[in-house]
Amino acid sequence: MNRHEKDALFTRLIRQNKSKIYMMCQAYCDDNDAVDDCFQEVAIKIWNGLDTFKNQSSIETWIYRVILNACITFRRDSKRVPSTESVLIDVADSNDTEREDHIEKLYSLIRQLNRYDRALVLLWLENLSYAEIADIMGLTVNNVSVKLVRIKEKLKSLSKNI
Repeated sequence: MNRHEKDALFTRLIRQNKSKIYMMCQAYCDDNDAVDDCFQEVAIKIWNGLDTFKNQSSIETWIYRVILNACITFRRDSKRVPSTESVLIDVADSNDTEREDHIEKLYSLIRQLNRYDRALVLLWLENLSYAEIADIMGLTVNNVSVKLVRIKEKLKSLSKNI
């Protein structure tokens, strides 16, 4: 792939996946500056990975893997401590300000999960099928189902401890 083709593909991938990248970064970072830094790390990983992408999986699966791995690495390398302040509240029944607050609290809960559980729940929140999540995470569909049930229970338990 020549430089012009790589530039065009990169721009398209970032544009199409911007919300996914930000969502994942928010779940792994505690503040807006860290989210922006993490987003840049993801973009760099996507750019660098385009040369080695072999079409062994779909581009969507590959993008999710890059995003998750970059976020996990960023989190580990930045040595940020997850926030313990969190509440799980029904986001649908609130105004915009409350909704943003509830979403932040949900992300705070998610940040308390280990990195693999965090990745699973984020993919689930993206409305991916269990088969797609299994493909991205290298698990069986049944394993994804069992893990998600346990993660949801853990999130409920964490939200009660506030």
